[in-house]
Amino acid sequence: MKHLIKNNEIVMSGIPGHFLREDGEEFWGGYENRTDIHYEDGWRDEVIPEYNPLKQSLGDRFYDAENDVVTYPVIELVIDVNMWKQRHLSNLAALRQEIATIIMQIKLSYDPEPEALTQMTPTIRGLYPFAKDEIAALTEENICEYVLRGPQVNGLFATLNSML
Repeated sequence: MKHLIKNNEIVMSGIPGHFLREDGEEFWGGYENRTDIHYEDGWRDEVIPEYNPLKQSLGDRFYDAENDVVTYPVIELVIDVNMWKQRHLSNLAALRQEIATIIMQIKLSYDPEPEALTQMTPTIRGLYPFAKDEIAALTEENICEYVLRGPQVNGLFATLNSML
């Protein structure tokens, strides 16, 4: 995206096809293709800074005269640790219910239950308290990046679903 800058202010965004240059030359179409004169006419590139959308947001765009680009300030978000912990615990409860439903379906499908399920039971039972303790120990620095359903849990689901 390009923006037209006049007196260090953004006056237009997006290069139009029709444009009147300051020297009076007027384009009734095709101006957007004349990249050789855009900079001379005051058009500047937009640069989106790197940021972590879980912990930061972008403010209103502005013209950065020092770097001669249009960009955005990066604003640090206030992390509500308790809200994030509640969200993770809610996801954990849903995950626990999903696992219980699959196990019930397996048990209803087999008599006796598969040996693989019997062997997995201690691991499955330990999953909830382990994850609950993990969530309780999260801090402002790591709470946003916490992944409940990682490779180990996905592997558990794949094994359980293979028994259905």
